[in-house]
Amino acid sequence: MSKLGQKLFVVFLVLVILSLLLVGVFINFSIGERFDDFINLQREENVSDLASVLSENFKNNDFAAVQNLVNNFSRTNRIPLWVENNQGEFIYFPSQNNQMAQMMRRMGMMSNNSHFNGVRQLPDNYPGRTRSQEVYIGSEKVLTLYWKEVNAENQIDSELYDYFKNNIYRAIVLSALIVILIVIIFSFILSKKITEPLIKLKNAALDVARGNYQQNINSKGDDELTELIRSFNLMSKKLNKLEKIRKESTSDLAHELRTPLTTIKGYLEAIEDGKIKANQENISEMQEETERMTTLIEKLNEFADAQNKIFNLKEEKINLTPIIKKITNQHQKALKEKNIELSLTLNNELNVKGDQDSIFQIFNNIIENAIKYNVENGKIKINSLVTKNEIDVFIKDSGIGISSEDLPYIFERFYRADKSRNSTNQGTGIGLAVAKELMEAHQGQISVESSNNGTEFKLVFKRSKD
Repeated sequence: MSKLGQKLFVVFLVLVILSLLLVGVFINFSIGERFDDFINLQREENVSDLASVLSENFKNNDFAAVQNLVNNFSRTNRIPLWVENNQGEFIYFPSQNNQMAQMMRRMGMMSNNSHFNGVRQLPDNYPGRTRSQEVYIGSEKVLTLYWKEVNAENQIDSELYDYFKNNIYRAIVLSALIVILIVIIFSFILSKKITEPLIKLKNAALDVARGNYQQNINSKGDDELTELIRSFNLMSKKLNKLEKIRKESTSDLAHELRTPLTTIKGYLEAIEDGKIKANQENISEMQEETERMTTLIEKLNEFADAQNKIFNLKEEKINLTPIIKKITNQHQKALKEKNIELSLTLNNELNVKGDQDSIFQIFNNIIENAIKYNVENGKIKINSLVTKNEIDVFIKDSGIGISSEDLPYIFERFYRADKSRNSTNQGTGIGLAVAKELMEAHQGQISVESSNNGTEFKLVFKRSKD
């Protein structure tokens, strides 16, 4: 068991033991009162039965039989009784019976003082509450029986009270042992269940610290621990992606810069050797390669900005329709130069949550490509579809299309389709990669379909309902 598991186990066990101790203390203080209630209820039933028997015997005016019944009843049931006749005179006292007198002394109802013992005390002269039961013959009251309710203080030396108390304590101890055993098993299982994902999380965090970012911990449930694990998985995924970008960017950048630099170096060496002349044509070609490098560097800056935005996105309510219209207005000159017909069919309210600059960049890159790779007198259609939870935007051009071989790789950084697609336009292969990165950052999707009749991009956003 882990250290945290041991601590949880101890905490659970201590809490249960403290709870049992509190229950034990409560029962210890209340057991006397509960015992009193039980005994007094039992006494009341016994005295009521005695009253019925006395009623039958008193019909014959057999006072000796009545006295014997009361004596036997008091000794058997250990209940001191006083008997009052219908003239209000007490005709029987419990102190008349030596056994009853001794019992009353043990119960604290009588003093050992000899003078006190010699006096026939009435019920009200003794501590405790006085109870009574009337005896009737027909409708005439002939006797009244008096007895005292018991209390815990008077029952300290009572064998019955001790027996009752000891049995209760044994039941408490046995129950406590069973509960503690169950808690030990339950605490062990629960602490292991809680700490197991934490141990996995700790080990995965150590692997991340060592540079291994490919970590994914399985998690089930919807509690805070599950949310922590999901957050860790997301962090690990992003760190792994950043590490992959870092490693690949160096080689990709070197490859892209090598081509124009090699071309310029070749021209300069040829001019230096006198093999070619530094005429306007050669200088123009070198300028084109320089511009290509400049464009590539600008796109790299754009890609770097996109990567930064992935981890620093502003989340605000945005309407896509004004953004798309703004981009198309900015490209009016390019549209007119190629005489491209633009058709917009958009809902007025295309509300999503995201970063406005990033979403602008997504649509700008795709619309820019739709114009760049379109044909003269071509068409571009932009329309939307709103569902319960999503907003779909379709951007379709009538351009030269993308081959089926190139289609799976167009979202890769620095990837360009066949030469016929980029020789004139000199694409850098970064724009669509930026668009995809930013779409994924918005938890959206981007897909593409293409044929000889053109290309259609589909962008799926989560709909904002606020």
